[in-house]
Amino acid sequence: MAALEEPKRPQNPYWLWLSENREQLTKESGSGGVGAVGKLAGQKWKAMSDVAKKPYETKGADLSKEYAQKMADFVAAGGGKGKRRAEKA
Repeated sequence: MAALEEPKRPQNPYWLWLSENREQLTKESGSGGVGAVGKLAGQKWKAMSDVAKKPYETKGADLSKEYAQKMADFVAAGGGKGKRRAEKA
């Protein structure tokens, strides 16, 4: 029997947007540094309209529902919530 593996938490809407736009943001910031890209990304995300954010928020909500179902199935099968994080420490 295969060992139970706790499902991974989904990305939030900001991270979904960032993963799609990281290459463009890296070019725009003129640096591949995490700090520069992150700062520019944060500014752009905050400046985006709600309409522009909506597809990412919808996808994030769908992924969260899927995660909740997988987590419920995992716990019902005898898994312990948060165990993977505890094992890393």
